[in-house]
Amino acid sequence: MKGIFFAWIIMCLALNVYSQGADTFEVRFALRDPRLNNDATGYIDSLVKKNKVAPGQKISLMGYADYLGTPGYNDTLSAARAANVQDYLRSKGMTRTDIIQCIGKGKIERPGLTSKEGNAPDRKVLIIANRLVTNIDIRKLNVDEAVAMQNILFYPSSPEILPSSLPELENLFAFLLQNKTVTIQIEGHICCIPRILYTDEISEARAEAVYDYLVSNGISAERMKHIGLGTSQPSVYPELTENDRIRNRRVVVRILSK
Repeated sequence: MKGIFFAWIIMCLALNVYSQGADTFEVRFALRDPRLNNDATGYIDSLVKKNKVAPGQKISLMGYADYLGTPGYNDTLSAARAANVQDYLRSKGMTRTDIIQCIGKGKIERPGLTSKEGNAPDRKVLIIANRLVTNIDIRKLNVDEAVAMQNILFYPSSPEILPSSLPELENLFAFLLQNKTVTIQIEGHICCIPRILYTDEISEARAEAVYDYLVSNGISAERMKHIGLGTSQPSVYPELTENDRIRNRRVVVRILSK
């Protein structure tokens, strides 16, 4: 019975990986104000730093207002809030093609609420960010070919994996589960600036962290190797922004056999 239950869990995980999913974040605004205040910009900055919102993701923005004001006023206000979040995200590296929707939804109806202060939680913009996963198609991969798992990312100077990497880890797990003859080498990388703070041991530890995740979820250790490559193969060079450094703190999966 335990074996059947475990197999069912694994099957559900493998299926769920391919429904890409999305994360939703709320940016709050002051009463009757479309502008981003310090709390709002700080919150968005934290999302970018943690790679929860990153260039390459498909992002939808939906602005809202509380029940105060006329419908026309709230439509305009909610649209302006969404537009201001869009502008700020673009200043952080998002592109026109990343932001697929930016709209104002007007007021949120709250029957029974009559306070002249309105309802603060409804003064917001929702950032809906699709989770990123890499397409790994065994039919298109050759032996010794490398796949950059750009969305398995790490904290600075650390082998600790960013929480936003979970969909990509599950994606890699599902690939190995479905292609049982494939063996891989997991190659860890570190960012390059400032070099003095980093060692090759961290890149090895990053590869090992991914290896440990896969082993703990049932992938045979005999199918995998792991190595660290330090700063020798940056994904982005030169590194000009924190996002560039995030992209370089990564792992690459090399196909050893099919």
